[in-house]
Amino acid sequence: MYSDTHLSQKIGTIVEKDYVTLSENTLVGEGAKVMKDKDVLSVIVTSKNSKEPIGIVTERDILYRLVSENKGPFKVTLKDIMSSPLITIAEEESVKDAVLLMRSKHIRRLVVKNAGGSSNNITGTITLMSIVGNIPSDKVDLAEVELPASVIEREGAKIICPYCQSQFKDRAEISKHIDRIHIGSDLLV
Repeated sequence: MYSDTHLSQKIGTIVEKDYVTLSENTLVGEGAKVMKDKDVLSVIVTSKNSKEPIGIVTERDILYRLVSENKGPFKVTLKDIMSSPLITIAEEESVKDAVLLMRSKHIRRLVVKNAGGSSNNITGTITLMSIVGNIPSDKVDLAEVELPASVIEREGAKIICPYCQSQFKDRAEISKHIDRIHIGSDLLV
């Protein structure tokens, strides 16, 4: 069971501060090399003129929007495959707010910004996996984090996966599903 304390914890306390920014005109092949060298799973894409963050490229974007479409990594730029607009969350927001935002946008990663300053005031990133990794529990049960207790406890109620909309009859089933399909076996978080 997760405590309200963890769910109300501020994102700024668990933000991943190692992040990389690259210009929108960077070739995907160069971006992939930087990702490998820096040991990161994504890069924040900035405007070539203003250096303002405009999107994000993940390993999944490279796989689905470049490799699977047989495009050349040294012919396509980050701008061509980035996810945009950039979805962000403020450091002061809660873990629960981050999970709900990721759920509503069907994403697994958010760029974290501090409250003041300019539009490029990035402090790091947060992923569904980093949130799960910071939950003080031996067994992760995202259904419990994401669904109201009243829904979980009702007998016969269908529980819907927040990521793919599959239906499950109980909390244990959806938890296994999320671990297996959306977190554990997915190498491209």
